[in-house]
Formats: sequence, structure tokens, C-alpha cells
Amino acid sequence: MYKHYVNSEYKPIKAVLLSKPHPLIHNHNNPKEVLHVKKADYKIIENEYEQIVATYKKLKIEVLLIGTDGSQTGDYLFNLMFARDLFLMTPSGAIVSRMFSPVRRDETRFAEDTLKAHSIPIKKVIGGAGTFEGADALWVNEKLVVVGVGGRTNIAGFLQVKEALKEDGIECIGLSAPRNVLHLLGSIQFVDKALVLIRGELVDPEVIQLLRDKKIKTITIHESDEVIEKHAMNIVVIAPRKIVMPAGCPKTRKIYKDSGIEIIAEVNVTQYCNAGGGLACATQIIARS
Repeated sequence: MYKHYVNSEYKPIKAVLLSKPHPLIHNHNNPKEVLHVKKADYKIIENEYEQIVATYKKLKIEVLLIGTDGSQTGDYLFNLMFARDLFLMTPSGAIVSRMFSPVRRDETRFAEDTLKAHSIPIKKVIGGAGTFEGADALWVNEKLVVVGVGGRTNIAGFLQVKEALKEDGIECIGLSAPRNVLHLLGSIQFVDKALVLIRGELVDPEVIQLLRDKKIKTITIHESDEVIEKHAMNIVVIAPRKIVMPAGCPKTRKIYKDSGIEIIAEVNVTQYCNAGGGLACATQIIARS
């Protein structure tokens, strides 16, 4: 039995945590009030979710589920399917988020309940005036985490994450939140120890400089309909230079292949995109080699 342990963005995945989209999502007359881009079709997104689950299981990745019995109501259920935001997994346990939007504030209690049910340690729960969302934190290497600050994660939340990681001897650096995307994950994707995809028009120069200082090669993905509308860079790295990506993005797929990145699978996420997220947003990684 492996330990639930994460200290990279690229080592082989052993287990993920997902949340099935809630039937409520197709009943809102003003999607933007619940942070969605447009109305999501429940039947279609349910099929997309099942495809994601089947893909991970086919790859021998254990899939754990955030439990709800379907009877709850509340706006917080509209985005619970974006499990990556709910915590940051570390070698010693989860740092549970405190969501920026009141619409999402109650989601983390489901994550906490699920972690406890599977005996996964909770290292820290962000509290007080702090806000922090898991997709704002990325592992640069085993001893360094960067956090996007100024968007959905504020200074108070960042400082709590930094202190929690310091207990394990892990450095934590705050970077400016990227422009025009919700989280740091939306602009940077580590695909190997020294290889990263970046959305060049969105990341700040300080991010580029940090990567250069760490001798990390960058592949620039320019803005396009595939990247903006279809979340083509919202990928899941299942092992070094091996990814699962959204279907229907042939131009971006070619860039990945030409860069030596192997596409293991492609999945449809059209309705996840309508709801304002993508494949990586839906996938909380709780164990890597």
C-alpha cells in the first residue's frame, strides 16, 4: 500500500480524487452567479466525468471520490467537481483550502470528510482572513513550492501555506497571480523535472526568471481558441512527459507531440469548460511515486 504523498507535478500518479458533477448544475438561470462561463448540460458532463474516471482506471490509477449523497442543495455544489482547488497535497498531509468566493466556501468540508474517511492526514486548514486555493500552488521541485498570490489566494493564505510547508523543510515562494486566468495552474504546467509549459502572454517576467534560475526549460504555448475556450493546456501529467489532455485540440496536440510529450489519452471536457474549468481542475492528485 503506497502512502498518499505528493512532492512534484510530474512523477507517476498513483491515486487521484474526483467529485462527480452535481445534478444542480443545469438548473441555474444565471451561470455567472455560480462562477460558470455558461450553462452546463448535466447529462453530457455526467458522461464526460465517467470518461475521466474510466481513463484513470485504465491507466491503473486509483480513483477516490468526494462523497455526496445527492440530496444536498446550495451554490457550493456547482463547483465541487473542481477538486484540484480544495487542497494542496504534501508529503505529510493535505493543506486544506479556504475558498476565495462565498459561493465555494463550504466545499472544503466535503474534502475534509473524504480525507478523514480514507485516513489521509490533514496537515493544515487555512483559516482566519486567509484565502488559498490548491490550484494556485505548484511543486517546482521536492523542496520548493510556488504559490500564485493576488487572485484567489491572498497574502494571509499564502503565509499560512508557507508556514505549514516550512515545518517539513520545504521552501514556499509567492509569485504574482497570472493575468486572465483563475489560478497559477492555468498558466504553468510542469511536465518533467526540467521542462514546463507556459502561457507566454499570461505569466509575469518574475516567473520566467525563476524557471531560468532553476535551469528549467520552457515551452511557450500561445493564446488560441483551443487554449482559451477548450482549456487545451489544462492537462494532467500522469508521468514524466506523458499526459492526458482535452479532446478536440489538434493544434495544441501537435505542439505537445513535437516537443516530445506523449499523449496517453484524450477526454471530452466540453461541459467542464462551460463551467469554467478543465481536466486538471477536476483532478486532485493525492499520490505520486
